[in-house]
Amino acid sequence: MKIGSSGRRRVGVEIEFGRLGPPEAADAVQTVFGGTITQNGMHRLAVEDTGVGTFTVELDWRWVHEDLDNGGPLDKARDMLGKIGREVIPTEIVSPPMPANRMPDMDKLVRLLADEGAEGTRGGLLNGFGLHLNPELDDDDMTAERLLAVMRAYFLRSPLLRAEIDVDPMRTLLPFIEPFPERYVVQLLDDDYSPDLDQLIDDYLKFNPTRNRELDMLTVFTHLDEERVRAALDDPLISGRPTFHWRLPNADLEDPEWTVSREWRRWLGVERLSLDPEAMAERTRAAREEALADSDMWTRLFR
Repeated sequence: MKIGSSGRRRVGVEIEFGRLGPPEAADAVQTVFGGTITQNGMHRLAVEDTGVGTFTVELDWRWVHEDLDNGGPLDKARDMLGKIGREVIPTEIVSPPMPANRMPDMDKLVRLLADEGAEGTRGGLLNGFGLHLNPELDDDDMTAERLLAVMRAYFLRSPLLRAEIDVDPMRTLLPFIEPFPERYVVQLLDDDYSPDLDQLIDDYLKFNPTRNRELDMLTVFTHLDEERVRAALDDPLISGRPTFHWRLPNADLEDPEWTVSREWRRWLGVERLSLDPEAMAERTRAAREEALADSDMWTRLFR
């Protein structure tokens, strides 16, 4: 079982930032993790042979990566706009799944990026930059019972996580980390809700036909049943992987005390709660009592 574990547990990291282009960011990755830098497009590089896998470093703007006319005027315009766009479009580093005990190296990378001039979430009023964590799962963990337990634990801890992280106001205005609908939260926290995997996926798709959730379950659900997900959602950006996809944390590069390791520990708190039936029952009961004291469950449960 991987849920709730640390150390050799593998987790992928995605981090967005501004003011530092992909070439400089790739150099920083190489400094910390070693490897060889290769150019995979005008604004996309890879850092290969690092010992943990291949990192992708790119401008987070899909259009600048498309091959429009084989080097003609449109591609030249794409190249120019990509260079100009570095001032307003984030660069993104996507790590390979790596052992969680390498998170201190990700912290070193964050500090190096900041020293090189990278700008994080709070570096500008319009910076909606984030950190995403992708904790990998074992086959034994990808059951309806286990996934439901983690989702319930997340719903119960979400208000505290948002408060602890102090989610940047711009990120709350953007659609990428939207909370879950109230009716869906109520349904999943109901003691009588005991779905099989098909129903768990179908109910998720009914209430959450989008990648834009603070905890995006489409990655693991697509991995488990791609045909079912594709039939409901026509989104080419959905990819199936045996991971959770947690999108909530800021990328607070400006804060010298901010670390990827701390965000990872916060996520582990969710998973460990999911493994404690007594604590889960107590928290669910408390949340339900608060909800009954106020007709607006959303306000009470997710204020």
